[in-house]
Amino acid sequence: MDVDSDLDGKLLQQFSSMGTTDREVLISEFQKLLGNTLNPDSCAFFLDMNNWNLQAAICSYYDFEQPSVTLPSMSLVSDVTVGEGEAVAPNTRFVKTWRVKNSW
Repeated sequence: MDVDSDLDGKLLQQFSSMGTTDREVLISEFQKLLGNTLNPDSCAFFLDMNNWNLQAAICSYYDFEQPSVTLPSMSLVSDVTVGEGEAVAPNTRFVKTWRVKNSW
């Protein structure tokens, strides 16, 4: 998406202009980049987890905040081809039928 590219470019430009190891400044920049959506303690958590690397901390935050994606799945409800305890003789043509349930 163009919005993602613009945001990525803007973040990279802001990261490249930073060169500080002062933790208070890093916390402040972290908050500023996220639009002040996190309190200072939460910012410090992500920064500390990433050895006070601002870019890595931002990436960790976005990885953590991504909504979990539920993938489609299916399950076998029943095999309705042959009744319970029945068998199909060898070389007999038959149609195999399953009942399945989709997750969506």
